[in-house]
Amino acid sequence: MSTRARLVLERTLRTLALLGVATALWLASRPAGATRSAPSVLQWTAGELADSSAAAMTTALFREVLAAGEDTPREDTPREDTPREVLLELPAIPGQRARALLGVANGADVAVRWRDETRAAGLALSATAVAGPSGAIDVRVAGPRPRPGAPNRPALPVLLGDAGGLLDSIRSMPVMAWRLASVSPPLRATLGPLRAATMAQVPARLPTFSRRAMLMALPGWESKFVAAALEEAGWRVDGRYRLSPSTVVTVGEPGRLDTARYAVVVVLDSMMVDAAALTRFVQQGGGLVLSGDALRVPSLARLSPVRATAVRGGVAGALLTNTPARGLEAWELVTNRGALVVRSDASDHGHPEPVLVAQRVGAGRVVASAYRRSWRWRMEGTDNGAAEHRAWWGSVLALAAGVSVPSDVPFGDAYPGDAAPYADLVARVGRPDTTAVGDSAAGDRLSGRKATGVTARLAPLFERVRRAPGVLFLVIALSLLGEWSSRRLRGHR
Repeated sequence: MSTRARLVLERTLRTLALLGVATALWLASRPAGATRSAPSVLQWTAGELADSSAAAMTTALFREVLAAGEDTPREDTPREDTPREVLLELPAIPGQRARALLGVANGADVAVRWRDETRAAGLALSATAVAGPSGAIDVRVAGPRPRPGAPNRPALPVLLGDAGGLLDSIRSMPVMAWRLASVSPPLRATLGPLRAATMAQVPARLPTFSRRAMLMALPGWESKFVAAALEEAGWRVDGRYRLSPSTVVTVGEPGRLDTARYAVVVVLDSMMVDAAALTRFVQQGGGLVLSGDALRVPSLARLSPVRATAVRGGVAGALLTNTPARGLEAWELVTNRGALVVRSDASDHGHPEPVLVAQRVGAGRVVASAYRRSWRWRMEGTDNGAAEHRAWWGSVLALAAGVSVPSDVPFGDAYPGDAAPYADLVARVGRPDTTAVGDSAAGDRLSGRKATGVTARLAPLFERVRRAPGVLFLVIALSLLGEWSSRRLRGHR
């Protein structure tokens, strides 16, 4: 070999050794996951996402799943670049089938991330049946909030309608609410191009003659605010407030205790009651609510579905939290055999404490409520305390009267579905990705095509070198040894 050829070989080997050292230093300075290949960037049009069949998305994602399977090495070889990472740029919320497909792909060895290009700001519509004799429905609509820095535009009205036509039209606000006496499903809310709909279920109504409730109590804060809550919920309340064994103050037009006149009787405390008349009323189909200290009346023990043992104090400050009922005093209950625990509260004993128990007696129902002094919920709670107190007592009397209160929450699917498509997408795939896309990944934004770049092409090689550092050391050592040997053969050190 000529001297000139030896010089070229030595310089080549020296350069190779220096490149190996530089690569080793660069890999040592990089975090463990920094050499992953750039994610595939998939992009569709709004029309393709709205298509119920989601043909374009199905084709592209199916190709990614197959590619991930091809890249999966055998058990005797280390994994290189799986799971495949896909970054979606969504200009609109996909349809239901497309969202389900994304959720499936996310678990099929394809790490799905998405960037929110939807500028989504829609309507949220809910319809809840009011527990009570009125058969009314509470409707709430949440509208989009103005974006910071957005130009001021004329406020569009929110149109609320059902199958029978337009019900109301009001100026758009962040939160709007109605109480409707009757509804023909489905309910629809419209704000310009934004639309929301829900299948409101019409609650069962009590006959007009059975919308009366008899309230038996001692005069005080509890009887006053329970009567107010029931009247606000649509009940016609008659009351008997006993001042002494021989003195009774009446409210409304109390009459004979008969199922033809009253649907429910409410007993709030340990006043003197006619247990025989109440037993006859319940066995004939009436409802009876025993609340607070009424659970300790000996003459009503045979009717009660529970046995009250001791009083547990309320949690200090809980009335001002999202669980205000924990701030009320309540009886610790031992339920009878065959009784149904409708509601329980968490306790400090490590097991739930029943607070609402129901049991059928004859043709009627008896409901036991453990809370004492529930008026504090209304008067000392949050701004929603009065509404929550009213809703609680409305549901208790509805349970005793046998009024079914339907719920529009779908229990068959754990995902929100079309009722909240944005939330459904987040539940299936995760929150949108907010990191910037690299130049190599953003270079090719064609539908279904993978981004290419020098870094993306060399990433698998860098990953192999990182996982086998001995190979890099061997290359550096052999290069230096070859250069030294060539120099010695030429007579240089």
